[in-house]
Amino acid sequence: MNELKDKVVVITGASSGIGEEIAYTFAKQGAALGVCGRNKEKLGKVAEQCKAHGAGKVIEIIGDLMKLNDIDQMVEEVVSKLGDVDVLINNCGAIVNGGIETPNVEDFDKIFHVNVRAPFYLTQKCVPHLKKTKGCVVNISTLLTKICETNNLLYSMAKCSIDHFTKSTALELAKYDIRVNSVNPAVVLTPILQQMFSPEKLSEVLGEVGPMHPLGSKCLSTQEIADTVIFLSTSGARCITGTCLLADRGRGVFGK
Repeated sequence: MNELKDKVVVITGASSGIGEEIAYTFAKQGAALGVCGRNKEKLGKVAEQCKAHGAGKVIEIIGDLMKLNDIDQMVEEVVSKLGDVDVLINNCGAIVNGGIETPNVEDFDKIFHVNVRAPFYLTQKCVPHLKKTKGCVVNISTLLTKICETNNLLYSMAKCSIDHFTKSTALELAKYDIRVNSVNPAVVLTPILQQMFSPEKLSEVLGEVGPMHPLGSKCLSTQEIADTVIFLSTSGARCITGTCLLADRGRGVFGK
């Protein structure tokens, strides 16, 4: 994994959960990191831990993916302080529960602004730099693009857009030797999931959904997703592009 040493990696949603774990995993490989998020205090702690884990350089960028100016700032700051982008991790995960009868138009706009428009715009801004480095993009999607759950309608719709974005962009950028893939996790135990339920309810939910993941009969860890992202970012995946890679402990095969 020495090939990642000093590579410039941009990670959105890096202040907690999957994005945080991805940042630590790249840091252990000696990468130079631009960690992006909205929570200054949490992001600061992540940046310090990244340095402790061995990151070559780390810069913190406070920004809101709902705002295009903030995305412009992210790219400009990374390039000016770290250099051209080698790896872009679009880890955008706004969630609103509910089906067709529940969310309102404001929910719809937020979900698609954060989960679709932001990765599109951020990737577009990074393409000139990725051309120079022959870099790659990894989008964080979801198993819910392959199976249906009525209580996650908007999130699923948005991530279906990301899967198509992954494939179409991979095809378009292949002529520049830029690879684009996505990781599609099943249920991952993250702070967001923990915030959605009381400890008792969370234990009950995990007890119900765990057996739906045949490999190990448990939900995924953030480290498992981070390891998958690392793989797609290295030469071990040099022939892989346009792939929406299930990281689901077999839940997609289970079919629920």
